[in-house]
Amino acid sequence: MRIESRWALALLAVACVAGLNSCATARNPNSSTAASMWVATAGDQMARSYSISLTTGAVSQTGNAVATGAQPQAMAITPDGKTLFIANGGDNSISGYVVNSDGTLGTAAKTTSSGQLPVALAIDPTGKILFAADQQSGDISAYTISSTSLTAVGTVPTQTAASPVSANPSALAVSPGGNFLYVANSATDEVLGFAYDGSGVLTPLPSANPNPCGVGAPGYCVQVGTNPSGLAFSRCAGITAATAVCATADASNLFVSNAGSNNISIFSACLQTSATCATPNGTLTPLSTNSTVAACCGPTIFLIDPTADLVYVLERGTAQVGQFRYSPATGALTALSPSFASTGASPFSAGISSNTSNSKWVFVTNSGASTISGFSVSSGGTLVGLSSGPFPISGQPTAILVR
Repeated sequence: MRIESRWALALLAVACVAGLNSCATARNPNSSTAASMWVATAGDQMARSYSISLTTGAVSQTGNAVATGAQPQAMAITPDGKTLFIANGGDNSISGYVVNSDGTLGTAAKTTSSGQLPVALAIDPTGKILFAADQQSGDISAYTISSTSLTAVGTVPTQTAASPVSANPSALAVSPGGNFLYVANSATDEVLGFAYDGSGVLTPLPSANPNPCGVGAPGYCVQVGTNPSGLAFSRCAGITAATAVCATADASNLFVSNAGSNNISIFSACLQTSATCATPNGTLTPLSTNSTVAACCGPTIFLIDPTADLVYVLERGTAQVGQFRYSPATGALTALSPSFASTGASPFSAGISSNTSNSKWVFVTNSGASTISGFSVSSGGTLVGLSSGPFPISGQPTAILVR
């Protein structure tokens, strides 16, 4: 499935939810008994808030729906859980919402995007900077965050004028400790690396000579599989609550889902000083063994279990979620048995609860069926569909965020 053939340039956009791969733990209104979930719907251009029972997985809507922009694509939440942003691909805007103490959303403050067709968002671990992947204009926009307001810092291109094809940035990942941003270019089959400062200014990492990605890359890059569509870092077990930044180098593996070649590329990232990373410079090195694993079919969004070594990937081509166990020692992914759990028609995005003391729950938006599939995470890590089955939600659900 080619990303550029998305439903009217919107419905199949890759909604890389930064909150899914962030080390930060957002607040939950009743974190000991309930998680919060937010769902955007493209059909009626609304966002709805829900409460999830951590005991049973039961879902109930809280408050009223609030308006988004046209064709909402992706969500991200600040590390403190106080502000939620939605990228709207249809009108080139980003909506910002205050998250109330009960999980409901306030009225949107809307910012016109610096680029065209924002399809993915990522927030710096400090909660001060928001990045957006602008697919149609082929660039990355950076903004500083002040409550629900965004101030544009600038944009950087994801290709040079010499590139023979359009870049189509499709996914973003901020390194767990900050300082580095990675971008998947779906049309050129590469991942780019950028450094950024405290004000959000992006600078391409220095490129190797000759450039392994050939003509067009603005700086550092690595080749991956066909049509990369999702990025995520391995979980951070050494998070510091005060800053929501990883305190140890345990989240140094970057996963790349390649929707066109039906596999996952795995890299070791030089992010913090270690035996294999003398000077943290953001470079990516493929694993020495098992650097690529199969993922059928059309893998996109990653879900990183925040408390266990489990990795899930939404496989849109066959309407399922692929299930893997992660090895912190080697960085390798091993398929679980069974290797997948089925979703509804045309799954778009997914989220996993971040609780540590109760059962964990996974939810998937099924745009084609206008439903949401719910799963519990078994003791072995596999997903078990809720007995109640998918529940209906009007308006073609797209982006989802669970915390």
